[in-house]
Amino acid sequence: MNLNYAFMISDIPVVLKALPVTLELTLVSLFFALVIAVLFGICILKNIPVLKQLVVVFNTFIKGIPLIVQLLFCYYALPYILRMFNGIAGYEYDPRHPSYFGFAVVAFAFNYGAYLTDVVVSSYRAVDKGQLEAAHSVGMSTFQGLFRIVIPQAVVISLPNLSNYFMWLLKATSLASVVNVFELLSTARASTAVNYAILEGYLVAAGIYWVVCIIAERGLKYLNKKMNRYQKQLFVA
Repeated sequence: MNLNYAFMISDIPVVLKALPVTLELTLVSLFFALVIAVLFGICILKNIPVLKQLVVVFNTFIKGIPLIVQLLFCYYALPYILRMFNGIAGYEYDPRHPSYFGFAVVAFAFNYGAYLTDVVVSSYRAVDKGQLEAAHSVGMSTFQGLFRIVIPQAVVISLPNLSNYFMWLLKATSLASVVNVFELLSTARASTAVNYAILEGYLVAAGIYWVVCIIAERGLKYLNKKMNRYQKQLFVA
């Protein structure tokens, strides 16, 4: 097998131009996934009638459907939903310029939000309830006890799982190519259209993903250590 190494070298900067899109898609999707997870987690932890049952059913439904199916569903269904709001409160939907990036964010956010709900719930429950009672005993309100003692510990506990989901989401963004989002994989595939060096293009994309994942993994490990050290210093003080 003879690889076109000259093409691979020249293709690296071409594919790298799509890296900001991949990172933006990952971070934006993760942010909204966390928002969804926190809201869903509150419904479960507070045992809110009806809402808790709806959240459990919805999360089970989302987890049972492949992510690529959810991406395609958002790609085809969201334009119909957006058309329903056309003209309301000044909103104008332009079918000629659909937001493919936005459709992908919705799919990723709800998919990962369902899984991160379990992380939010388990991390909160992992903190000893006696600590909130101790906060009350020294005159803190429930709000102060949660945000000064319980939630910081829950965040530290959740970091390893959050790091894993970040890494999985980063790699899962390659599926966004099926809904016309030009991230790393779709850009690598498009770059091979002239000379049909398809394998070389995929190897370039794989190499970039690998390097980015190594950097992200080391950065997240460093963050984990810093947060654990900060928590120990906080409670010693």
